[in-house]
Amino acid sequence: MISAPSVLTFGEALVGYATVEDNLRVATQFSRFPGGADLNVAVGLARLGVRTTWASVLGDDAHGDYLADAVGQLGVIPLVRRASGPTALMFKAGGANGDPEVLQVRHASAFAHHAEALLTDDFLALDGIQHLHLTGIALGISPTARAAALTLLDAALTAGLSISFDPNLRLNLWPDREEMRGMINTVTSRATVVMPGLAEGRLLTGTSEPDEIAQFYLERGVQEVVIKLGAHGARGWTADGETVQSRAFTVTPIDTVGAGDGFAAGYLAAFLAGASLQERVDQGAAVGALVTTRRGDLAAMPTSAEVDELLIQPTVPARS
Repeated sequence: MISAPSVLTFGEALVGYATVEDNLRVATQFSRFPGGADLNVAVGLARLGVRTTWASVLGDDAHGDYLADAVGQLGVIPLVRRASGPTALMFKAGGANGDPEVLQVRHASAFAHHAEALLTDDFLALDGIQHLHLTGIALGISPTARAAALTLLDAALTAGLSISFDPNLRLNLWPDREEMRGMINTVTSRATVVMPGLAEGRLLTGTSEPDEIAQFYLERGVQEVVIKLGAHGARGWTADGETVQSRAFTVTPIDTVGAGDGFAAGYLAAFLAGASLQERVDQGAAVGALVTTRRGDLAAMPTSAEVDELLIQPTVPARS
């Protein structure tokens, strides 16, 4: 794969605890792993040969120590601040026969209270960065995290960066659904590429069909819309009228957490390398499919060689 320009992701990491038990109620043994959507995407991009910086605030606690050590081994460029407060946690059970049970603990985290610690003049200059990737999670974690994300978005627009946005809705972070729709859709209208899941798109736009969801965002100035369709791949649209359906890849899923982040990484790596829209959605779908075949979030992100091997295998067209 062709090396792409430098990317910045921004958001909260979590220390994950996973169990092979079917549910958290009965689980007593867990394995620990680093996770979080924005870190997942950063690692996914790095494994596809993209120079990627991940920016976050970690708690001044043992979990923050664990993440700080782990990130140094993941191939991304960490831009990390430490601050008072806990590091966010995630507990995960099951997943072999469907979506796993997931419990996230983000209340009063260091990132929620101190995300603005990253916003130095040097950081906001975005030197050497060509693309910013954001998710809707930071917008919902806290007013402080939201303000930091919006300040970074403004800086990226001023610097002329391309911007991708994955709504990545966490409904428990948004007690007010109308506030959620308003904020998420305001940010999407400022992005270059928007990549919701189908259910997210329906919730955010009030329309039911993929074409209608795409047009909702294209009419608001977005240049590309990609709707993730789970096992059926994805569809992409551009402002100049191009639309494509990805290929579908037959795999045996054992853990679906992180698949959407994998799709984002695969799509963006191809987007930044100048690939066609068809190649972008195909690569995103291939990475997302591979992620579901392994346990762990960022640990499941494949290498470029693994993605290339899947892409050369014959597939059948996906259903929209």
